[in-house]
Amino acid sequence: MNEYFDKVDQNDRVLGKISRYKAHQLNVRHRAVHIFVQHTSGLWLLQRRSCRKDSDPLKWTTSCSGHVDAGESYIEAAERECREELGIKISQNDLKEIFRCSPCPETGTEFVCAYVAKKQFSNFTPDKSEIEEIDFYSLSELMEKCKKEEQIFSGSFLHLFRYVAPRLVRYSKES
Repeated sequence: MNEYFDKVDQNDRVLGKISRYKAHQLNVRHRAVHIFVQHTSGLWLLQRRSCRKDSDPLKWTTSCSGHVDAGESYIEAAERECREELGIKISQNDLKEIFRCSPCPETGTEFVCAYVAKKQFSNFTPDKSEIEEIDFYSLSELMEKCKKEEQIFSGSFLHLFRYVAPRLVRYSKES
């Protein structure tokens, strides 16, 4: 199955469609989302990417992430990725945008929109083709782990987390 993304200019305006393969092969700007899911217990869900992933296999990253499909909005993609990767239903009302990032080498030439959501869930079904394992961390544990064990995280996660961590602290205090 070939996926298609919106090819975008330096201002994130749609120029046309491009296949996943060409977007990555030619380093063409496109869009992605990252979602930080906080369980109502206060712990943050992280996933370890499947060994079958073409980038950063077996690396830890955000709760879920993915490309924005052609014609799809960032928030629609975030809602879809939570359902597809984690098997949890998060509505657009549950998602709060906390950060936007312009394309750079660390994001794979992607404009990234990061969201946060707090969700009560007891059972969910992570997609085994996408996710090797999941774990939950307090924010302080996660910050410490990023400093001491940088090599276990995806490059895009480390890049985004530098900017997002202070916002996650504020979000935790607000909710």
